[in-house]
Amino acid sequence: KLYNLQEWLDDLNKLSISTFGKSLRIALQPIKRIIGRDVYEMAFIYDADGTLVELLNWSGRLEQEVSSGWEPWNGEGFVL
Repeated sequence: KLYNLQEWLDDLNKLSISTFGKSLRIALQPIKRIIGRDVYEMAFIYDADGTLVELLNWSGRLEQEVSSGWEPWNGEGFVL
C-alpha cells in the first residue's frame, strides 16, 4: 500500500498533538498536480513560526507523452 500525503499529514498531526498538544495548521489540503509527466500530491502547512511550507509527494508518472506548451521565441515582435 502506498502512503499518500493525506495519511502522512494525519499521522504527523497525531504526533504533533501527542508531543506538543497542538494540531497542524494546514493552509491547503492535499491536491494532485501534474508537472510534465509526473503526478504529485501537493499541500501547504504552516510551521511553528508561521512560515508556509510546501509538501510534495510523487504519486506516479503518466504513460502518455505530454507537450510542455512552451513554444520557442525568436525574439521578434516584442513591443515596448
